[in-house]
Amino acid sequence: MNRVRSKVLRAPLFFESMDVWFVVVNPVSGGGRGERDWPRIASLLDEAGVEYIHKFAVLKNDVANIVEKAVREGFRKIMVVGGDGSMHEVLNALYGQREVPMNQIVMGIIPVGTGNDWVRHCGIPHNYRSAVEVIRSGRVYGQDLILARYQTAKGVGERVVANIAGIGLDASVIEAVDRAGERGHKGRLTYLGCLIKTVLTHKARPYRIVIDGREQMCDDLFSAAVGNNRFNGGGLEQLPCAVANDGLSEVMILRRLRLSSVPRALWRLLRGRINDIPEVLNCRCRTISFTSDVPRPVELDGELVGYTAVDFVTLPSALQIMIPADSEVWSV
Repeated sequence: MNRVRSKVLRAPLFFESMDVWFVVVNPVSGGGRGERDWPRIASLLDEAGVEYIHKFAVLKNDVANIVEKAVREGFRKIMVVGGDGSMHEVLNALYGQREVPMNQIVMGIIPVGTGNDWVRHCGIPHNYRSAVEVIRSGRVYGQDLILARYQTAKGVGERVVANIAGIGLDASVIEAVDRAGERGHKGRLTYLGCLIKTVLTHKARPYRIVIDGREQMCDDLFSAAVGNNRFNGGGLEQLPCAVANDGLSEVMILRRLRLSSVPRALWRLLRGRINDIPEVLNCRCRTISFTSDVPRPVELDGELVGYTAVDFVTLPSALQIMIPADSEVWSV
């Protein structure tokens, strides 16, 4: 066992942990790649001279407890070896802890998931060696997050979003993807298949929308997405104009589609031209809320969490992340 990895056997002193990465490994991420590829990733971290300790975490409660304990012990650098779901859980563990403000913690990621939409927007390579190089010599930048408040069976839920949140068709597709995942089907092709099947059966519904305090009705909302990253569903550009650090959230509202318009709309989505669909409305805002006639599902970063009514609030530069030194995805 080498010098760095041996630190996993003991709790580091506070003054030691400030410059040591705490690595959260999701062993089931990417269909088990997290566990299979961890020895190789660990070797690359050692080779690059990155000091770290690591913990495996599978259950959501494990992630929250592990991350909160790491922050209490003085770690201010948290690395995720996983996918978008793992990133979402670690982010919310950091948001939920009360030891230090979240923006005093730097995050990094080695992508091993199936979608990896967050890292795609940030320009973080999927190649492990290149991703480790970002950890070693990338830049720290502030990304906006979105605070979502929604309804659950136990009351109001609250989570932060790093990528994209959705209602309407968006949430219905995630329901279908989850069912497919239970049968062992994952990845972009599965998402596309679920999208095509769901878009043919999903119905538009009325919503009351409040954008930065201005109220309006949408009688035929088919789908809506709120986020500050471009990609969803394993590389589909759902918010092609989104910017990660402008202090605003990008909003896409898709109104009712005629059946004859579906093939054209899907083609434009696949080509990164969703905003060319005539039924699409766009805006940027600091706050937005959706209220429906009956509770309807809400998804955050690809996870179904609750129901409408739902409020979204932009949190400027709430997340400090490692991105490639030559990344050009940031506006300011």
